Amino acid sequence: MGASRGRRSVTGTHMRTQPTATALVLSSVLASVIGTASASVLFVDLGRPDMQSNPLTFNNLTNEVSSIANAIDQNGLQTGMTIDITNPFFSTGTPSSLGSENPTGFAAQFGADATDDYLFGHTGPFAGEEDNSLSVIEFGNLNANTLYTFTVFASRTGVSDNREAQYDLIGDTNSSGTLNASNNESEVLILTGLLADDSGTITMNVSAGPNNDNGNAFFYLGAIRIDTRPVPTPGTLALLTGAGLIITRRKR
Repeated sequence: MGASRGRRSVTGTHMRTQPTATALVLSSVLASVIGTASASVLFVDLGRPDMQSNPLTFNNLTNEVSSIANAIDQNGLQTGMTIDITNPFFSTGTPSSLGSENPTGFAAQFGADATDDYLFGHTGPFAGEEDNSLSVIEFGNLNANTLYTFTVFASRTGVSDNREAQYDLIGDTNSSGTLNASNNESEVLILTGLLADDSGTITMNVSAGPNNDNGNAFFYLGAIRIDTRPVPTPGTLALLTGAGLIITRRKR
């Protein structure tokens, strides 16, 4: 690794409703200018080993399978991306399946197989484990000339307290946000504008959020969508600026 460099941070966005007309227009312009052939979408399901999503279209992580050597996109094509849980979630016994069984809105894209189970962490002792207050996932072998967007979903039904989690994504650029899993059926957290660091890695840190008031500070992660697109060229940026959308990349 070279000398430490300043990183641009971006705040995550909660999505509760359908995209606005402006967002759809900008998305259409972005796709037509950059080209959809070079973009890809990956889905990750985290949870029980006996409740996995379709392995032809999803990457499944459990407390037993915590590493993926060559992640697939939604079409089943290998991408070369590696995914590793380097600091584990709660790992004693089988993870629960008390998430959403009827995801709606932006969460519906994951399907119930992905949203009804999850991995979780906690602060302090719980069920024989001393502490799982920070869980870490590393996404590796990433392209330096690619922009990454992470869409995060988590749900824990049948509760009345706040079980907010904080999601920090760290690469050459950073993005952070929170999402409350309590009785969540539709909300997602979208973290955008991410670039891999010099080692080709984006790291996701998951912990209890500042508003979490659960006695064990339970936090959850059920599903992730990863969108990739080439970093726009200067000519592309000029077109996107005219459409009302500017994407910037710090000089590397």
